[in-house]
Amino acid sequence: MTTARPLLDVRHLAIHTDAGLPLVKPLSLQVNCREMVALVGESGSGKTLSSLALMGLLPPGVSMTGGEIWLADKQIASPQGAFDTAVRGKRLGMIFQEPMTSMNPVLKVGEQIAEVLVRHLGLGWKQAHREAIALLDRVGIQNPEQRAKQYIHQLSGGMRQRVMIASAISCKPSLLIADEPTTALDVTIQAQILALLLELQQEMEMGVLLITHDLSVVARYADRAYVMHQGNLVEAGPVATLLTDPQEPYTRKLIAASQPEPRPFSAEISAASPLVRLRELTKSYPQAQRLPFIPAKRQTVLFPTSLDIRRGEILGLIGESGSGKTTLGRAIIGLTETDSGDIEFDGVSLTRASHATRQKMRSRAQIIFQDPYASLNPKMTIGEQIAEPLRVWKLRPAGQIQARVDELLTLVGLEAHHASRLPGAFSGGQRQRVAIARALALEPELLVADEAVSALDLSVRGQILALLDELRRQLGLTVLFISHDLAAVKQVCDRVVVLYHGNIVESGLTAQVLGAPQHPYTQTLLAAAPDIRQALQLRNVS
Repeated sequence: MTTARPLLDVRHLAIHTDAGLPLVKPLSLQVNCREMVALVGESGSGKTLSSLALMGLLPPGVSMTGGEIWLADKQIASPQGAFDTAVRGKRLGMIFQEPMTSMNPVLKVGEQIAEVLVRHLGLGWKQAHREAIALLDRVGIQNPEQRAKQYIHQLSGGMRQRVMIASAISCKPSLLIADEPTTALDVTIQAQILALLLELQQEMEMGVLLITHDLSVVARYADRAYVMHQGNLVEAGPVATLLTDPQEPYTRKLIAASQPEPRPFSAEISAASPLVRLRELTKSYPQAQRLPFIPAKRQTVLFPTSLDIRRGEILGLIGESGSGKTTLGRAIIGLTETDSGDIEFDGVSLTRASHATRQKMRSRAQIIFQDPYASLNPKMTIGEQIAEPLRVWKLRPAGQIQARVDELLTLVGLEAHHASRLPGAFSGGQRQRVAIARALALEPELLVADEAVSALDLSVRGQILALLDELRRQLGLTVLFISHDLAAVKQVCDRVVVLYHGNIVESGLTAQVLGAPQHPYTQTLLAAAPDIRQALQLRNVS
């Protein structure tokens, strides 16, 4: 596997802001041909900045202040010299975390890939388009000719990531950098994307630098790993050794956070009278209409579904994109109208209730969305946004609203002085705490948490999950926890319901469903998301 000279050789890389603040302290790492190396750490550790430095893409106000970057026998970056842009895209490829923000929304998929081939390999546009279609086919996209004519927003999350991989490997780079390539994807899609990367790596004899915070992914696919914390390299070594015998406390903390023990069933749960009762709920959406005189067909996303949510429990709702789990959660709180069936909240049928009754009940159920930045107003302070529902619903006299805002911020682990800041001044985990505080402002009995921790780092995820559990006990909340993150479900949920193509296929206590799944689909989900120990065993077998 090793060669006389590493494919990538990073020597004492240092990165500072223009004001002199150190962001990455001298970092040295190597990647060999046909080797997958993981760079592990949480947000703020410096791992993404380090990868951007390798591509010569550091943001304004940040610069490389020390060290050297070598690609095989060529130095491509140093503080004294400009980055060698000739290697970018041709010898160096990069898969970014979010395709929607890193690909051009006004160019068709095929045009974007062809543009890379024209620019770096000098192909004509016709030949480049043919190569683009072949690349889409190679990365597993069905009907590549049709997909090449579509825009990136018309594709699913998994297909978008495949398009980005096709673009990144189009010039057959010797080194591929993959920055959190599967963060927000379902577990089965994640497994497919990572298997594809591994296959392409071996086929093209590439080196791969995988930037991630998911240690089960590291265990399954990486050969060696480097662990970063607050800009420092704290530990490095072969994956099997590093994950089974870590030497540093921070590495041990990451490992512990990635494989929580199943949550025991809570004694506070009342099974006598469910807070929410769903009976034969269905939902369908009209499909795109090709001809105006032909009636539009409808796609069913939720088949007749019956479910009880018990008072005081945290109920996990798991399934892949398109399974119907978000539709179900939004229907419960009145954000999505259903086609048929009944929703009963605290003994009152919302389907048959008056508009005034439904409006009153709505304040008793709130939702925490997946992306807190998108659900918060970027131009309003967080204090103003938490105070808004208090004013609208007149839950506090005007003179007591600020005190209540301060109380809510303290409840979710923030401080009162944070109320004057805008959402952009906070980290992802802090913004999620703000979103929880705003949801709690109306003193709801039910919280719907829709993928509320899917994009958070391990330790931040653990903090938010612990916060939800503490709030459940302290405030008597009932929580519907919608997620594809099985480790998070295992950590926080009392019971689990599994949705597959709009149908409930399995349900039960968390330890039972995730410990001994009965339905083939649940077994597939668990197989696609192994814990560290299982992932290492799978690697040894394969």
